[in-house]
Order: sequence, then C-alpha cells, then structure tokens
Amino acid sequence: MSLWLVGLMVGLGLVLYAYQGPDAATPAAPAAPKPFDPVAAAKKWKKPPPPPPPKVNPDGTPWVPVDQVAALKLAHEVPPLVVKALEESQRQRRLRLGDKMPTLKDMKRPYLVLDSPVVNQEGDQFEAVRFMHRKHAAVLQDQCFVCHHAKPAAPDASETTRCVACHQGSFNPELPGRLGLKAALHRQCMGCHEKRQQGPVGCTDCHAKKVPDHRKLVKLPDKPDPITVTKECLRCHQEQADQLHGAAHWQWKGPSPFTVEHEKRIDMGKATNTINNFCVALPSNWPRCTSCHAGYGWSDANFDFNDQTRMDCLVCHDTTGTYRKVPTAAGWPFLQLDLKKIAQSVGHPNRKNCGDCHFQGGGGDAVKHGDMNGILYYPSKNCDVHMGGMDFACQECHKTRNHKISGRSLSLPVAEGSRTCQDCHTAKPHHGNSLLDHHLNRHVEHLFCVTCHSPVYAKCRATKTWWDWSKAGHKERKPKKDRYGMPDYDWKKGEFKWKESMKPTYAWYNGKVERVLLGDKIDTSKVVDITKPVGGFRDPDSRIYPFKLMEGIQPADALNKLLLVPHLYGPGGFWATIGKTKAPVPEKVIEQTWNKAFAKGMAEAIKVNPGNQGLKPYSGQYQWVQTRMYWGLTHETMPATAALGCAQCHESLAKDKTCCRCHKDERHVDFKKLAHRGTDFEWMKKQGRDVHELIGKTDYLDFKALGYKGDPIVYGGRLKKLPLASTIDRECK
Repeated sequence: MSLWLVGLMVGLGLVLYAYQGPDAATPAAPAAPKPFDPVAAAKKWKKPPPPPPPKVNPDGTPWVPVDQVAALKLAHEVPPLVVKALEESQRQRRLRLGDKMPTLKDMKRPYLVLDSPVVNQEGDQFEAVRFMHRKHAAVLQDQCFVCHHAKPAAPDASETTRCVACHQGSFNPELPGRLGLKAALHRQCMGCHEKRQQGPVGCTDCHAKKVPDHRKLVKLPDKPDPITVTKECLRCHQEQADQLHGAAHWQWKGPSPFTVEHEKRIDMGKATNTINNFCVALPSNWPRCTSCHAGYGWSDANFDFNDQTRMDCLVCHDTTGTYRKVPTAAGWPFLQLDLKKIAQSVGHPNRKNCGDCHFQGGGGDAVKHGDMNGILYYPSKNCDVHMGGMDFACQECHKTRNHKISGRSLSLPVAEGSRTCQDCHTAKPHHGNSLLDHHLNRHVEHLFCVTCHSPVYAKCRATKTWWDWSKAGHKERKPKKDRYGMPDYDWKKGEFKWKESMKPTYAWYNGKVERVLLGDKIDTSKVVDITKPVGGFRDPDSRIYPFKLMEGIQPADALNKLLLVPHLYGPGGFWATIGKTKAPVPEKVIEQTWNKAFAKGMAEAIKVNPGNQGLKPYSGQYQWVQTRMYWGLTHETMPATAALGCAQCHESLAKDKTCCRCHKDERHVDFKKLAHRGTDFEWMKKQGRDVHELIGKTDYLDFKALGYKGDPIVYGGRLKKLPLASTIDRECK
C-alpha cells in the first residue's frame, strides 16, 4: 500500500474521531426522570369528579333507614307530663303484678335513640345517643323496674312508661322534688354503670360532640389549593394533626400484634412490606395507589411524613359529598372542587368518606372486599341491618381515639384496636329465656356471629374472586361481560372472575394470621397463601369464621423464590409501555416489559425496606404462581330473621319433626318453626340474587371439612360430647 493512501486513511480516522468525540462509543446516560407533579397530573385528568351517590334505593325510590327514622320519630315526641305516680315500693309492685311482670317478650322497641327536644332546649352540644334497649334489659335479667322505677297513677298507664313522660323540664316549681329529663337520664345511666363497674361514664364515651359551624371559623381565599386548606386547619387543630401523624391512615404502617412471628413489630403495612393478589404492592406505583392516602403528593419513596401541611383533612371530614381525589395524582383532589366551601362544611366522617376508599379498594367497586361496595352508601336493611336499618356511620363500630381507628383486616397487618360483635351484643347475644336462645348462645362459643348472620357475601353487588396477571398485555383481546355485567378481562390487569351472593369459605380462626411479606421465601410449586387464618378444631380459642377466598395468578422470582412487585403505573411502567405498543402486542414485547417492570418494582421495594434482608434485586427470571388470600367478612349483616336456621347446617334435623332427639317429646313445640326457620334463599332468588344452588341446603358449613366426623348433633362436639349424645338413635315419633 502506498504511503499516500496510508496517510489518507489515518487522516480520515482523525477527522472521524474529532467529529464523534472520544466518548462516542459510550451511550449518554439517560436523563434523570422529572419529579412527579401531582398538580400537573390532576390537570391532565379531563373528566369531572363523579357526583355524590344518589340517596335512593336500587328501584329509584327514596332511601330510608327505617329503624333510625322510627326511633328518631319516637324520641322527638313529648307526651303529656305525668303528674302523679303510684306510691309503692318495688316489692309491693312485684306482689301486685305477680306473673304479669314485664319481660323481654313484652318489649316492643328493642332499639331507641335518646334525642329528646326537652334535653336539647337546655343545650345541644352533643349528638344523639343510640340505646340498645333489648341488650340492657337482657343484661339486667328482665329487671325492667331498675329503669322503669315507677308506674303512673292512671289505671290504663303502662308499667314501662317512657322516661320523658315523668321527667321533662328542670326545676318544675309544681314538682320541686322531681328531676328534669337530662339529670334523670344521666343519674340513672351513670349510676348503674358505676355500680356495676361496666359501661361508659364519660361525656364523650356516650355522646359524640357536635361539630361547630365552620362557615365563620374558616378563613380562606377563594379557590385555595389543598395545602392552603390544611394550613388553615392546623391553625386550630395542631393537636389533631399530631395525633394523625402517628396513625395508620397517615403512615400506612403500624403495630401488627395479630401477625404470627411479627407481633411486636411496628413498621409493617402497605407502605413497607405487605403484598396482595390484587394490584400487588405499593412500591413504584405510588401516584396511583396513594389516591386513597389521607394526604397530598405521596408520589415516591421520599415522601416527607413530617410535613403536616400534606395532611388531607377533607377526605375524612367533608360533609358536602362532593370531595373526590383524582385517581392518578398521588392524593391530589380534583381541581374543579370548591375547597373553600368544603372546608367550611366539615363534620364527623360518614360512610361516603370511608367508602370512597374502602369500598373502591383494588381499583374499583367491590373488587377487594367481599362485604363492602358502593351499595353500602345507602343500603337496604336486608343488605346491611346496621347501615341500612339504623344508618350507622363506620365509626359506630370502629371506635376512634386520637385518630387511631379500631378494627382490623386479614389483608393488612396493622391494628389500632380490635372490635367484635360482642362489644355491643355481649357474649350472650340472643336475649331471651327460650330453649332456642339457650342453644344459640352456646353456639357463640364455637361460631363468630357473622357465620350465621352473614350467610352469603357480595349479596348486593358482585365481587372479584379471581385475578390472573399472566394474561395481561393483550390489547387486541376484547373484554366480555359475565352474567353480572362485569368484565372478564382488562389488558392492563389480566383475566377476572366475579361472583355475587356467594357462600363463604369457613375456617377455624383464633384472631391470629399467617402472612407472606415482601422478602419471604415461597414454595413456587404450591399454591401460596398470602394470608391465612390461624386456628384449629381442637383450639379452644378458635371459632368458625366466614371468609372470602381470593385466588389468582401473580409473578414470582423463579430463582430467588420471592413474590415480585411489578412497576405498573407511571413512566416506564407496564401499563405505559404496553399502552404505547401497537396491538396485537407480541409475546416477546410483553415478556421484556414484565422484566423491566419487575426490576424497577423490586428496586423500589428494597429502597423502602432497607432492613429487610430477604428482599433481593430481581434475578431476571420470573414465573407465574397461584396465590390465595383469606378476607374476613364482617359487613352486610342481615336481620336476625334472615340468619341461618338450625336445619340448614345440621342435616340431622332436616327430617326430624320434634326435639325428641335430645329432649322429651313435646308435641306443643312448633319444631318446624323453631328449627327450620332461617335464611330464605327462595325469597332472595326472587329478589334477583344468584343463590339457586343454596336453596334446600342442609349441610351449609360442611362439618367434615372443619374437622368434625359429621353433624355434631349426631357425632358430638369438638371439645366434648353433647350431654345427650347417647340418645342419637332414639326413634322420634
């Protein structure tokens, strides 16, 4: 090769080197992603906020909580004042009445509300008090005269006349020795509670304080932003903000006293290490998931929980029904809202405040919880006796102290207090002296109340029961509607199954839970129980409890044997990447996108769990595993008349005509009415409920699956044989 040609090639090389630069072979580092801007995300959301749920029944008629309306109507009636009462001792009164003494059987109003205008005219600072009339009479063992201590002198007057008939205005000069209604109620209630050393005695133990009118208290400019609203709240409510700072609804983590092997931890929760088989986990998906956080702007792992101006007071205290958060803006509310008006209308939380998040968990109505859905905003009494009949707000049961809310779920480890039906209904909730009451109260030792009183779940709206993430990504697949009108597919999430009016899965439960957490090793060859109730047939602390069993397919690390966290929402996430890909999406592209999503998701999970030694970066290989979660059922309680009947569970009673299997044959007992009454599935079917396979069922609980040899009436109980088990072969005629 000639020298001039060599020189030419060297010269060209130098020119090219100078043109490309010394680092041309190394690609430029990608630009750092811009911080998430919740305001910009809210602006992108073009849809207006959804309107408040209509206060109507499914058929369009006005919604009425029948028991509450009746109780309030009675409470607001003021009868004529009784001037003269019979002058007799309690002993004389009992002798006069003999066997005509009033008992529980004579009670016409088991539920009352104490909200008399006689008391309110003297000061109206507290909310009305719900009074469980039947429960008090049962606790007092039919001693009705403890409260109804005098009978009006009129011959036709009731022995159990209302308090307000004798006690009305204070300091009546014509009756100087008689207490006014307010003093009489407080002395009677508090005196009895103190004497028996049970029951509330403090003002706010019975009454909730009324929230003052905030229209003159709140000083805000027109169209304030959410942070400005919170600053105005903090001007008066710094103590409440300090309380919320340590609460689970702000931290999304907390104590886990009921999780096996983690009872003393205080750092477990959605914010850190829990996982599920719905939308899987929070890390890397913050802006979408935290649309239900009681705060503003939690968009990544660096959210400052010490910044109290980020607290969202309105999400829990709005009473206008208009407040809503943008689903994809890290908790930021819709920009169209009149936040000034909402802030001036705050009050105690109502079902909508709680339900907008808890009814909509998992990305839609009735997805997660089998017993909670949008119907519960305004349910019928048959759907939920407490909310539909007595208009309960959530905190009626989930008692709250210092912004810590009692109650717990199997799906999450955090618990700030535990609540059970017995807290209100006592350990002997069947108030009466009949043989059936005796048997039912014995059942409480082995069954949770909801086992009988919630015989089906999702009876008002279908709930999701199966979620297969392995089918996600196929944009060309068209969703189909099932018989409930619910979609069977979403390319972002995969394949679904739904069920309405479903018979629960029953299991022994002692209050403890085994759960798989992020970083826990799993056996990928078996079905993985992410949550599982602890209990057993021979465990005296266990009782039979109803559960929704949620099943599905989700990703796991094939080498590290860990459940994986996918990066679903946001730039570079599975949804954004597949969303930009033209359909049909090739399987290879779906696989590559999943790999990137798992790498990002696990990296973010490690970031928020720095002390979790089990968490590993994504190995690069994934597989799909089947998982299960047990979800407890405590809502949608049906009226007592709709609870399961004896013969629906005890097959041995289905053909019996009398009680003679264990008792002497008494033909005057209406055995069919006693043992065969129960949940009327025929009626539910006529109402459109999907319960056809439950009609005529006589082994509802499946005793063998629970560890019994068969029907306990025939084969004996779990801890001891029934007293008259030797009579099981007695012929009943």
